[in-house]
Amino acid sequence: MSDIATFSATVPSASAQITPFGAHLLSWHPTNDDDVLWLSSRAVLDGTTAIRGGVPLCLPWFGGPDDSPSRPGPGAGAHGFARTSMWKLRSSSHPTNDAPASFSFELHHTGETSMLYPHSFCARLDVSAGDELSMSLTLTNEDDHPFAIEAAMHTYLRVGDVKDVSIEGLDGERYFDKVRGRYVTQCGDLSFVGFTDRIYTTTQQVSVIDPKLDRRIIVDKNGSGSTIVWNPWSQGAATMSDIGEGEWQHFVCVETAAVRERALTLWPGHPHIMTQTLAVETLD
Repeated sequence: MSDIATFSATVPSASAQITPFGAHLLSWHPTNDDDVLWLSSRAVLDGTTAIRGGVPLCLPWFGGPDDSPSRPGPGAGAHGFARTSMWKLRSSSHPTNDAPASFSFELHHTGETSMLYPHSFCARLDVSAGDELSMSLTLTNEDDHPFAIEAAMHTYLRVGDVKDVSIEGLDGERYFDKVRGRYVTQCGDLSFVGFTDRIYTTTQQVSVIDPKLDRRIIVDKNGSGSTIVWNPWSQGAATMSDIGEGEWQHFVCVETAAVRERALTLWPGHPHIMTQTLAVETLD
């Protein structure tokens, strides 16, 4: 299969690249700064599998199907089907003034013909890329009954070295530690000393402090009750063919999500909107 189609935009404040395969944002590069998103050198970009890096959209379930309250059918893979589906481009704009570039994509799923997820819904992703990056995911129930759905913006943030990074804003928050299989309360800022896979129950803004790249990435959100933090470390990355040698050190995933006990119940006629905004500041 040939490489997937992509759409690019450059405005005075930033550049961005996105593909309709998964409505997957591949790059957001503010002017005079490094790309804020990490994309693997071994990312598969031919439409045969999910893309490693950028911002994958995980829905209508997250992680392994056996753990999901959305209860996907037999044979379901991890993280749902949205990230490997072709979304329809609704609109795009590339202003020449100070306004951000924008993209809008849409995915319709008909539950009547689905063994994996027998509920009909529409997902719309709206992206605004300027000196800040805003992503808005609107989920609409197009069926005649309520149903559970999970969603995550699985954002890979580029960092100088994850071993030097800390995350502020999670102190005192409860999380499920998937590595140890237990619930814990965060004490102080989060730093990284090994494989990390945590689902925090929080609505708070967080900041990724990166001394090597001399920047703070601020992750703000609305409409979601989970924040997931993930890095596979060397051992996990060694099992993943789409992560280059040593590349695990240069990203951390901070994911705006509504999963597990914070999964959504979609009711007919009541769309749900979850948003994520990224901003970058130089460290003091």
